[in-house]
Amino acid sequence: MSTFVALLRAVNLGSHARLPMARLREMLGELGWQQPRTYLQSGNAVFTAPLAAGEVAVALREKLAADGLDTEVMIRTGDHLRALAAAGHPFAAPGVEHPKLQVAFPLHPVDAQRVAGMPVPGGETARAADGEVFLHYPDGVGRSKLTTAHLQRHLGTPVTCRNWKTVRALAQMC
Repeated sequence: MSTFVALLRAVNLGSHARLPMARLREMLGELGWQQPRTYLQSGNAVFTAPLAAGEVAVALREKLAADGLDTEVMIRTGDHLRALAAAGHPFAAPGVEHPKLQVAFPLHPVDAQRVAGMPVPGGETARAADGEVFLHYPDGVGRSKLTTAHLQRHLGTPVTCRNWKTVRALAQMC
């Protein structure tokens, strides 16, 4: 049994793609996976399953679709998330608030050169590391032009973003 983290893209944003976390935990149990736990209301789950990560992603996406929710599912191992948290966010510094530090989790791997060549608007910064894209929003995420849509367009794959506090919390849950 391996520990996995599921990061669902674009759920519970206003009235869009509503998924109660109790239902997500229930669905994980229906798939036969153990110890399903969720964090916040934004589609974060930690659980154990006797499958490979790719099989987990396909099974969960199909289960969500059968329940009426068509969204991408980014799966990471618990070991990977713990390693990310232990390594620290490359833009973390004294006085930098957690909401200004984000991690974009791509559905498909992106190489560091593609991230380095991506236009980054304003004073934001992006850096690829350990298969993810680390982001810094010095003026906050709210009005930034470095949006999920911008990332997806330039990286060529769906992504979902989580702030650094959430990444660390999920790593602790693993």
